[in-house]
Amino acid sequence: MQTLSNDRIGNFTASSGHKLFTGGKTSETYIFEKAEEKVTGRQKEFSNKHTDHGLIYEAEALHHFTELTGLLCESLGNEYFPINENCGATPDAKIVNFDNVILASVDAKCPTTTFFKQKIDFIRQSKPKYQHVPKEYFIQGQLQMMALTAHNLKLGHPPVLEHYLVRYLTSSDTDYFGNTIEYDLPLEERIFYQNIVADFEIQEQFLQLVDNAVLERDIVVKLLKSTFNQLEQLDLI
Repeated sequence: MQTLSNDRIGNFTASSGHKLFTGGKTSETYIFEKAEEKVTGRQKEFSNKHTDHGLIYEAEALHHFTELTGLLCESLGNEYFPINENCGATPDAKIVNFDNVILASVDAKCPTTTFFKQKIDFIRQSKPKYQHVPKEYFIQGQLQMMALTAHNLKLGHPPVLEHYLVRYLTSSDTDYFGNTIEYDLPLEERIFYQNIVADFEIQEQFLQLVDNAVLERDIVVKLLKSTFNQLEQLDLI
């Protein structure tokens, strides 16, 4: 099971931050989830066959990414980096220089059944506005850069202005029936990555969206903590 930092509870994070940009029901549902976390102190569980697979092979993916690019890439485990008290990110890895100063964030995933779909999505959904990656991943990358920038600035280091999206398919896998599947594909066809840079307009927009979402979240928290005979007194229904 993937254990995430309790500091994330009730906070808006990079993995789902794009939902605030979507608005409507998607945004409302996300805000409700964050309010529920605040009340219960419990995060949703992320563990399943696919996420477990990703955790097992993440180090392998980062190794091959380093091998192909020559960049110094180090895993961050499940470390949570706050942007402020209401939002943050848990990047998979960081790119550092020889002084161990963080230069870039990394989102490294090892999808099983969706690797080739994601590859096509990167082609079909990529737009110049989002630096030729799907909008969801573009926003996630911006928030991860923001989180590592906040970390860097506390140490007197420069902001993080780059992000790498990495997708890796292992050379073999196990299907639903326990059979081993070997992929007869070279590494170059089993890994792809895209580099994006900081978009300060999107980053600022996210902070504004979070400020608005926090107001809504806290109203929902108040409702969830109320007994039914108090609801009319709250003047919120």
